[in-house]
Amino acid sequence: MNDLLPNLVALVLLAAITAYSTAGGADFGAGIWDLLAGNGGRGPEARRLIDHAMAPVWEVNNVWLVFAIVLCWTGFPPLFYATFDRLYPLFALALIGLVLRGAFFAFRHIADNPRTHRTADLVFGLSSVLTPFFFAASLGAIASGRVASGSVLEASFSPMSISFGLVSVAATAFTGASFLVGDARRYGAPELVDYFRQRTAAAALVLIVIGTVALVVIGFQAPALFRSMLAGPGLPFAVTTMVLTPLVAFLLWRGIFRWYRVLTVAAVGSLVLAWGFGQAPYLLPGRLTIAQATAPESTQVALLAVTFVLVIVVVPSMALLYYLDQRGALGPTEA
Repeated sequence: MNDLLPNLVALVLLAAITAYSTAGGADFGAGIWDLLAGNGGRGPEARRLIDHAMAPVWEVNNVWLVFAIVLCWTGFPPLFYATFDRLYPLFALALIGLVLRGAFFAFRHIADNPRTHRTADLVFGLSSVLTPFFFAASLGAIASGRVASGSVLEASFSPMSISFGLVSVAATAFTGASFLVGDARRYGAPELVDYFRQRTAAAALVLIVIGTVALVVIGFQAPALFRSMLAGPGLPFAVTTMVLTPLVAFLLWRGIFRWYRVLTVAAVGSLVLAWGFGQAPYLLPGRLTIAQATAPESTQVALLAVTFVLVIVVVPSMALLYYLDQRGALGPTEA
């Protein structure tokens, strides 16, 4: 019973990270495809669609990032201290990317000449790649179990941190392309439906390849996590990702537009959950468990109360925002 509250808070923290990875992934993924769109062919049309799709909701997903940070520093102070003390290069680069991404998404709408507009596009696109990479790299560094050993650079930049970052970029591109298929259909742009349908399939293939390589890296650097992900608590989620990722690619490749966005969220979310449940009960593998890092009981109760308020106030508000956006009630509906 004494472990119930800490485990609940840890579960809420994992849920917040998962929510940011999936909901935020759709926005970051749109930025990646904006970077890759180019200036010829369907590129300009794709950028206009991305602008229309992102404009009403592009900042709202940062709620989950702020919530996760608050949960970490109040619910598990030793984890917060250890990770931000040793991995500050990764977090600093991720936050710089986050700020640049938001600023230049806004700047490109007021750019008064083509050169300035191209610069804003480039910074927006590059920061959409770098931000998810460095956030996920921090999780990889934690999962490697080397946060408390070696120098700051050795703790931050390792094969596992790099592989986690690359998986995140691939998963983000996959999520973004899948959701943009839906946006193209909503705005009545069949040529862009095909454009992003093909890119969803390509991103799924890249995710499968990079994910396989990342598993090999985990097997060498963190054998206990590897076993737990593939033969322990993380197994159901790992299997879910392995099944749903090619399934989404198959559905869109065949032009079957049913449940593909829900399945995309489930596939990417399960990827995060496979890591989280695979690492449990450790917050820092081999060094710090959930029970060892937890805050006083009164703090845990307060955090769960805040979570309850979030669920009954913020979540319905966000759901209404997404509903209105999907109904075209928040802005222009021309692609």
